[in-house]
Amino acid sequence: MSNGVSPDTLRALIIRPSALGDTLLLAPAIHQIADKVELTLLGRRPGVDFLKPFLKDSLDYEKGGWHTLFLEEPNCKDILFPEVDRVISFLSDPAGKVKEALKKCLKHIPVFSFPPFPPKEEKIHVALYLASCLKESGLPVNPEEAIEEAGRRPLLTKNKPSRSGGMIVLHPGSGSKKKNYPPEFWLDLIRGRDLEIFHKKVLLLGPAEEEWYQIFAKELSGEEIEIIISPNKDRLLLLLKEASFYIGHDSGITHLAAMLGTPTIALFRNSYPLQWTPLGPDVTVIAGVKPHKVIYKKIKEKQWVSSRFRKLRYEFMS
Repeated sequence: MSNGVSPDTLRALIIRPSALGDTLLLAPAIHQIADKVELTLLGRRPGVDFLKPFLKDSLDYEKGGWHTLFLEEPNCKDILFPEVDRVISFLSDPAGKVKEALKKCLKHIPVFSFPPFPPKEEKIHVALYLASCLKESGLPVNPEEAIEEAGRRPLLTKNKPSRSGGMIVLHPGSGSKKKNYPPEFWLDLIRGRDLEIFHKKVLLLGPAEEEWYQIFAKELSGEEIEIIISPNKDRLLLLLKEASFYIGHDSGITHLAAMLGTPTIALFRNSYPLQWTPLGPDVTVIAGVKPHKVIYKKIKEKQWVSSRFRKLRYEFMS
């Protein structure tokens, strides 16, 4: 450890005011060190809310004057900095102005500044990049082990969720239209016979997809499907924990589903799986030109496992 400080006494402020998925990719690293470091995360909701179990405190970037760090003269006295030993910033700061502002406000406290993402040409997962930056800042992170654990078990739930045996959640949106398949893709998927094994189908629309509501409502009027628009955090968590299957693009909700342990299919159309693959124990990434075939194959595999389990359970109980 740097400066000979015991890991048990370290206090760090991590600054990462990002979208949901970008925030959640801090989870592997901070989950690993939660019992060794008192962490405060300055970010955006709802992302910071999902990471609270690993934090001493969370701060909302939209409140408290943090934007003044980008000014020539930051309002240091108006910003309520937590008591920490170091600050690790993932703000976009190519000229180093924010880093200098932080140093001015915090004086003797070390400030470590990193780009929010690795370069696209760098072949490294974003979560591994973030963990490596935290290690470079002096936090007791083992980046490789943190990512491996995130792939073995769901980080965002302690107890195994009680999933309903036949509910599928489909999320046709993301933060970028370039990453999304068109509504027609999802209509074909929903109407497919392979989805008939699910007794309940839920179509989850976020704020960016509200314009699609009329299309889906009209085209799916004869289908047994529930369309939910922008659920609150608690309802979203409940849906994903109860779902037996989830399909979505490279999006924040897809990352959330994976980290909750929901069997997840992540569709990559215009982003890089090497950097952005969702982390969880049951994730399938599809980056091909014919995703329907792979989706149906995975559904049939799940159906076989589920029916086999029910048969074995029946024989055991008999």
